[in-house]
Amino acid sequence: KVIKMKRSFEEKDDLCEKIALSCYNKYNELHSRGKPSSNEWTHLAAFVSVNEFNQIDVISIGTGTKCLSGDIKQSERQGCLLHDSHAEVIARRALLKFFYQEIINDNNKILIKQDKYKYNLNKSIRLYMFISYPPCGEAAFLADPLKRPKFEHKSLNSNQIEKQLYLKPGKGHPTTSLSCTNKINRWIYQGIEGTLLNQFIEKPIQLTGLIINTDKDLSSIFPNVDVYCVNQKFEDGPSLERIRPCSMSIAWWLYLPLSSAIVTVDGYSLGLTKKNRHKQEYASPLAKSSLFKLYLKI
Repeated sequence: KVIKMKRSFEEKDDLCEKIALSCYNKYNELHSRGKPSSNEWTHLAAFVSVNEFNQIDVISIGTGTKCLSGDIKQSERQGCLLHDSHAEVIARRALLKFFYQEIINDNNKILIKQDKYKYNLNKSIRLYMFISYPPCGEAAFLADPLKRPKFEHKSLNSNQIEKQLYLKPGKGHPTTSLSCTNKINRWIYQGIEGTLLNQFIEKPIQLTGLIINTDKDLSSIFPNVDVYCVNQKFEDGPSLERIRPCSMSIAWWLYLPLSSAIVTVDGYSLGLTKKNRHKQEYASPLAKSSLFKLYLKI
């Protein structure tokens, strides 16, 4: 059952349910490498396009629950390491990878060329983000108040708790990464494409809607986008049997074969030896250095 959280919803009531199922089905098509074992869990996020005929295409997928501590971030300056491997961040970086390939290969599937150096989102396309759980930070607090003490936070306005900035939780050294709630709000406000790609995008790419697998109304947390909730259980999500978070993250995007999904652990590509970890030629395709190389190709 879909619960409309705010404003009107022009599509059929079951579109959000179909989007959630499409994301789960695409995840199930991926290779088992990087997926949680029987006693582990993970989270899933995805970006999905819907055309004028309500045809659904999963553009990118991300899984993950881990975030590296701030001391590691300060010591690694080559841009080879993924500091934040939460599912939402992985899915968004995979989406950026897709956008770069759209532009470099002149595919014109989602991004349509306007002139020599400018692109726009296809006018017939609506872009949704799906998340299998309430994002960490204020959305997670609203969905489960018991989680609040686990997060360090800095208030932007002490009288408006929903306007606060939160850092991701971490064991040992604290993290310096903003919560996914804060990051998603930033993407919604500034455009999902980010600063570098924005130079080639005529108009910021906006989400049509944010779909979250929850029974809580989170529309007040994301005021600048239509928010919808669905009740579609993610089989690899937390449960009584799945008690440990999976240490690995998976990234996939359209144009990448299903069998070639990118798997990372501790911010590095799975299987990478220690001597190669800080070499840019071995960096994850989603690392800052790898995305910057694509930027230079445009």
